[in-house]
Amino acid sequence: MTLVYFPPPRQPPSRPSRLAQQLGQSAWQLAQRFGKRTTIHGLDRLLSARASRWERFVWLCTFVTAFLGAVYVCLILSARYNAAHFQTVVDSTRYPVYRIPFPVVTICNRNRLNWERLAQARSRFLANGSDSEQLALFERIVGSFDDVHFGHFQSFEQLRNQPTELLSYINFSQVVDFMTWRCDELLADCLWRHYAYDCCEIFSKRRSLNGLCWAFNSLETDEGRRKQLLDPMWPWRTGSAGPMSALSVRVLLQASKHWPGHRKDALEGIDVMVTEPFVWHNNPFFVPANTETTLEIEPIIYFYDNDTRGVRSDQRQCVFDDEHTSKDFKSLQGYVYMIENCMSECQQEYLVRYCNCTMELLFPPGQYRSCRAQDLLCLAEHNDLLLYSHQPGEKDFVRNQFEGMSCRCFRNCYSLNYISDVRPAFLPPETHANSSYIDLDVHYRFETIMVYRTSLVFGWVDLMVSFGGIAGLFLGCSLISGMELAYFLCIEVPAFGFDGLRRRWRARRQMDMGISLPTPTMNLQQNTPSQLMENYILKLRAEKTQQQEFKQKGNFQNWQRSTFAQKHIISK
Repeated sequence: MTLVYFPPPRQPPSRPSRLAQQLGQSAWQLAQRFGKRTTIHGLDRLLSARASRWERFVWLCTFVTAFLGAVYVCLILSARYNAAHFQTVVDSTRYPVYRIPFPVVTICNRNRLNWERLAQARSRFLANGSDSEQLALFERIVGSFDDVHFGHFQSFEQLRNQPTELLSYINFSQVVDFMTWRCDELLADCLWRHYAYDCCEIFSKRRSLNGLCWAFNSLETDEGRRKQLLDPMWPWRTGSAGPMSALSVRVLLQASKHWPGHRKDALEGIDVMVTEPFVWHNNPFFVPANTETTLEIEPIIYFYDNDTRGVRSDQRQCVFDDEHTSKDFKSLQGYVYMIENCMSECQQEYLVRYCNCTMELLFPPGQYRSCRAQDLLCLAEHNDLLLYSHQPGEKDFVRNQFEGMSCRCFRNCYSLNYISDVRPAFLPPETHANSSYIDLDVHYRFETIMVYRTSLVFGWVDLMVSFGGIAGLFLGCSLISGMELAYFLCIEVPAFGFDGLRRRWRARRQMDMGISLPTPTMNLQQNTPSQLMENYILKLRAEKTQQQEFKQKGNFQNWQRSTFAQKHIISK
């Protein structure tokens, strides 16, 4: 007896493995189709149907190495872009001064009050003018305002143990406004570009951190804004330079009308503040009495170009005036961003933090409560904290003996700086006799200025150009190649997948209805899913036609055989 071994029948692959096999074949065919027409170098060789395994391996290693090299260099470029290095260059050396407004010149008498109007102030603001205690307290409080400015509130120390609540109904800001020097009492002989003007027409009273002062060329007051509507050239400009070429004014001090209680050792004179328009306050210059003072101004413009807007404000260390969403944007209410306005708002916040009120004379009208008579002693008690200020990060380099204010303020990205040089020359006694005055001449030093522009060393345009060069160097592709790949992945691959799912759904539906169809053989190397279906239908039709022809041929042979057989029998 002979034993014969029959191998077990091969188990058909499971459904998940069949599905994975079909997906792999479909993906490979799609990749081959993409490789035939792509412009990315190396992929056509890697996905070629005629390439051997060793050839594919070599091209795969080459492509992966080039791709990793491109990614590495792109990361270096991205780090260089994110570092946001800046460079400042000279944009112009001959920018004419007539293209910028002449600075705002603010003049403040160091003795703020005209003491001759004290009697009028009593009758106007005191409810009970016959009470001697209230009269003395009123005079003491008003006198303490004579030399007050921000950070110098020590004069309010004399109100300690005084019944200041008796006069809490009086707004002493209005009292000081009533007793401050008027324009004709302080200013005379005004000249602008050798033309005489009435000083009260070109100067307007304004608030500042130095109290109430008189400002020329200002837009911070109602008079200045009204003048801008009437005069399209306001604020005024000048194209000339040198002595007597711009503003000349005589400041009358009138020492006989000063507060009798001021310190005898205090220097008489004025504080002159030079700022660009829309600036609330800047550190002033002191000009002593009985001098002929020349104030030469040399403007300089610094600005950041628009490409730097993509960098955070703390990186570029400046803030644009329309950058309201930046966390570093801080300014006085209703004012544009300037570093000076940011500092003034910070100082006001410290004032409110310590005493829960603000000095109405020193700041523009806002949201904070104005200090009353009973709040003035609090200002004196916290004067040391309001006198000093420190920049953030300064403590690591500077030894500070006093606690002060810390204000985080960056420069404005367009900055017009006025570098000033003050040169007073004292007048001989016989010139001014018994009257004290100051002759002030404010003018430009040169007719042209320097303009500095700050820009990014490596901007987004440089980044895009570098990315394009790296892609061309390592991969030999361009933006069009990227569009080809995106179109293939986003359009062709989903279309092929949807078409396959639709065919499977139709086949399952027909099977559920009891219709049996032969399993079609799809040619995935066609260009589109619609052509696949057309080829499948044409193949079925060809097979049906072939079967009909074969059937007709068989019938003809049977008829021919029977006919010849009958002929043979008849002939016999």
